[in-house]
Amino acid sequence: MDVSTAIRGRRSIRKYKTDEVPKELLEEVLSEALWAPSGMNRQEWQLVVVRGETRDRLARVIAESARYIRPRLEELFKEKIVQLTLHFFANLGDAPVIVCVYIPKEKFTITEDMPGLQRYHTEFRRYNALLSASALMQNLLLAAYARGLGTCWMTAPKYLEDEINAVLGVEDLELVALTPIGYPDQSPPVPPRKGEKIRWIGF
Repeated sequence: MDVSTAIRGRRSIRKYKTDEVPKELLEEVLSEALWAPSGMNRQEWQLVVVRGETRDRLARVIAESARYIRPRLEELFKEKIVQLTLHFFANLGDAPVIVCVYIPKEKFTITEDMPGLQRYHTEFRRYNALLSASALMQNLLLAAYARGLGTCWMTAPKYLEDEINAVLGVEDLELVALTPIGYPDQSPPVPPRKGEKIRWIGF
């Protein structure tokens, strides 16, 4: 599958078959994800891949994060979409595997009167790590799609980061995002692109 087909064909999947995904297939996907670019080539990311009983415990914690985003969902979407999304949160669409993306936990202080340059310098390492982890996540989603697997980039679970870390035994790392992964049991429609997002200068 070429890159353009993967980019345009990938969808956020919220309903999965319960079939197990072979570990070898997951290793292929994650290996390609790790070829993402990273700030200063630091590659400061960690992946935690979960299935089985721990996956079920983790899914129960993630389900609780839905209450934090419900008000925002109700602002943006019709009730049918809100309910479908909340239903997905209940058990991650039955996906058999969850992949969590982490970066090192950084301690720093930002103040309101801090100039932009000073702020950027202060949070530089975290900023770089977040962007790098996001590039890795996109690689993961595309590599999974190219192999017939579904994913859904999720950030709402960060509301319950401490509880998630307790389930996984994670310390001194910051959760960036996670995705369920499995064989899709739906074919979502193509979402329209929203407005003009490109500004040309000098053309």
